[in-house]
Amino acid sequence: MRFIFFLIPLGLLFFACDKDKPTQTEDIYLSLSVQPTFGIENLFLDSVYTTVEGYDFKVLDFKFYMTDVKNNSNQLAEAILYDFRENGKTALRTIGDPSKFTSLQGNIGVIESLNHDDPSAFPNESPLNISNAGPMHWGWNTGYIFIVIEGKADTINDGIPLFDHNFSFHIGTDTYLENFSFSNLNWVKKSATEYELPLKFEFDKFLQNNGQNIDLKTESLTHTAAGQQALTQKVNQNFKQAFKPY
Repeated sequence: MRFIFFLIPLGLLFFACDKDKPTQTEDIYLSLSVQPTFGIENLFLDSVYTTVEGYDFKVLDFKFYMTDVKNNSNQLAEAILYDFRENGKTALRTIGDPSKFTSLQGNIGVIESLNHDDPSAFPNESPLNISNAGPMHWGWNTGYIFIVIEGKADTINDGIPLFDHNFSFHIGTDTYLENFSFSNLNWVKKSATEYELPLKFEFDKFLQNNGQNIDLKTESLTHTAAGQQALTQKVNQNFKQAFKPY
């Protein structure tokens, strides 16, 4: 009997100690997604769409960098590499607090302070590390490619689906760094520990923006080289206008 009475206060002591332990909170994950669209439909790689000029086309590759993505002093990510073919619409998944990112500011491309650093010196997990950047870092030019859009078009309206006309837009260099700023953002709660911010890229608006059309037949190539400034600027400006929150 004496042994039983001894166990009761001992059990109460353990209960009190356990009660004083802080409860462990689960990490909250934030996902940034970019859904390409064409008109009212989602756009898919390798699928056929039609321009206002009547050309059928397919997007084969769509990639771009974002850097210094933050809300004032709260940084969401130093760098993000969006690769639609490799990762689908998911651009970023990281631990964070959605209440701190009701607005976002950032850059389309790689900011100058990072653009000319040694790509092999970034941490292994960084999108800027050469093993992750891959062809998004120029071999012939110091720095990263900011935007890659590639595809094929059928520019002869004869009813024969012959996609033999390539288009390739590679935008880079410090001159063509563009900023973006989104406000009044609503993070979608997917679960108790998952939030998503859906963004979109309107390919129809990219090709036709307030009369500043990109004609895939006559304006099909820029690698930001000399003599390509006019199309480079148009691609850059149209890209910025087509990238927006849902």
